[in-house]
Amino acid sequence: MKLTIERSGKAEIIMVEGAGQMDILPGKFRNFRGEKRQFNDEGKRNFNLALNLPTEALDDLVALGLNIKELAGNEEYGDEPTRFVKVNVAFGGKVPPELYLVAGKNMKELTQMELGLLDGSRFTNVDLIIRTYHRDEKTCTLYLQKGYFTIEQDPITAKYANLNYDALDADDEMPPFDED
Repeated sequence: MKLTIERSGKAEIIMVEGAGQMDILPGKFRNFRGEKRQFNDEGKRNFNLALNLPTEALDDLVALGLNIKELAGNEEYGDEPTRFVKVNVAFGGKVPPELYLVAGKNMKELTQMELGLLDGSRFTNVDLIIRTYHRDEKTCTLYLQKGYFTIEQDPITAKYANLNYDALDADDEMPPFDED
């Protein structure tokens, strides 16, 4: 995963390229639906981005005022701790985020009602543009501005991905079937 930070006036733009399944933390760490949960109010959509980055890059993010959290690794297996940050997906502002689901050679812009599809998806590649919002000098919140989420396809789905399943209209003649 490649992460770059660009300064734009009072805010910063964080670009994430080539994130994978384990970079967009799965399970309870994703809430694109905006469900009410223990630490989440109803309607608040978000996900957590793992920060498997060099110390210098983490220091740059901390300097912005981000609240970087840490999940302990499994010492039995020699796992390192996972550092992560919450990214909000808000539709209440002036410009809603643009989110795209990519499967094979097909791409679809997701509506607010379709975002829940991302909660259980397995990603092969994710590219993001994230904006910062500074509430004060010490606190920074992240908001997703644009995202391309490439999902893993099983071989059967990939085989039929190029077919247009809406091609048959109700008025079209149906193929004959034997009725016993």
